[in-house]
Amino acid sequence: MVIAAAVVVGTCLVNVMSAQQVPNRIDYDTFCKLPDADAKRTAFKATTAENRAEIERTHLERWRDVNRARLNDKQTAFLASFIKSITSDIYSDGPKGEEARVRSRAIFENNVGLFAKEDIEALQGLWSGSCIAKAK
Repeated sequence: MVIAAAVVVGTCLVNVMSAQQVPNRIDYDTFCKLPDADAKRTAFKATTAENRAEIERTHLERWRDVNRARLNDKQTAFLASFIKSITSDIYSDGPKGEEARVRSRAIFENNVGLFAKEDIEALQGLWSGSCIAKAK
């Protein structure tokens, strides 16, 4: 539920971007180095829907990769399906965007008990500043 909420919050921020702004691309590591949540929100909403999805997926993929040795098959399968559900559609307006957000929330809510509270917090750490280095 917490991860899905973070995705929804990010989606709401996107909707305030004006049609005159030219989206910028920002990679995960650059995004993580931004000084605070306000700077992250500004950068996030100034980029494309696909770039926003890429940032979210990268965070989840890196968390999975760093923790792979201790994850069981159900956790790994959940992460694969949840990561796959994070598409540019989640950041779209209208029925298509809402359908994508509902689908992603359902995947998460059906698997909420698979992870400890600390794991959930780390998975949503993208917005709290807990970015993850690339696994070696």
